[in-house]
Amino acid sequence: MPELHRATLETPESVVLEMSEHMAMLADKGDWEEIERLAIRLRSVFTNVPESRRRGLVDTLQQRLTAVTREVKKARKDVSLELGQLRRGQKATKAYELR
Repeated sequence: MPELHRATLETPESVVLEMSEHMAMLADKGDWEEIERLAIRLRSVFTNVPESRRRGLVDTLQQRLTAVTREVKKARKDVSLELGQLRRGQKATKAYELR
């Protein structure tokens, strides 16, 4: 019964907000593949929000997506640094082997 009640309270706006919040949590965990899948679904659900109610929702979405983008950039930088270290290690190993 609670799920039936919950389903009647859900609006396209509340679903979009819930999905964007979930996306931010996934970014904190670094689950990039799930974020990609969720982004596709989020875009689809957003189109169900009546145009007259989109403006306020866009501001909230923009803030959350900015936070997700920040996490993506941080993760990309971390991966780039790690790759750089691995490459330096490979070069050092090769140089050592040539001695």
